[in-house]
Amino acid sequence: MNRFLFSSLTPALGLFLFAITHQALAMISIGHFSPEQAKEAGITMHARKNGDAGVLVWLEFKKDGFLEKFTYAELQMDDAEGKPLLSAMLKPKPVVQGQSDDIVSVSFSAQPEQLKHCYFLVVNYGSPLGDVGHLLKVSDFIKDL
Repeated sequence: MNRFLFSSLTPALGLFLFAITHQALAMISIGHFSPEQAKEAGITMHARKNGDAGVLVWLEFKKDGFLEKFTYAELQMDDAEGKPLLSAMLKPKPVVQGQSDDIVSVSFSAQPEQLKHCYFLVVNYGSPLGDVGHLLKVSDFIKDL
């Protein structure tokens, strides 16, 4: 009887494991956004000095067009050789006091000499462009700080 029970549960267990990992197996297309492409999409990048924390860098955009399906944003950082060093999920929250509710902001702080290694990754699942992510290299947008 145990043998029968085990053999009848195995397909169900396999289907269950496939179902819960299906989202984790999903692939997204990732491309780079130039400052011009970001502007066309309604994305702006800003920076200001942030005391001992270095420089505060943030993105702002409205959830319009393909950004309507904004899913999450990450900070990604490479080492001096261009190899991935870290990534961290960024929580959307207003950076500027009194910011409109229809604007999404994500931010991080870093020392100025590290900004050349930093990227924002903006991911949109189910957008008109499909499941996509766009990398925005901070040093392409922020020139002097």
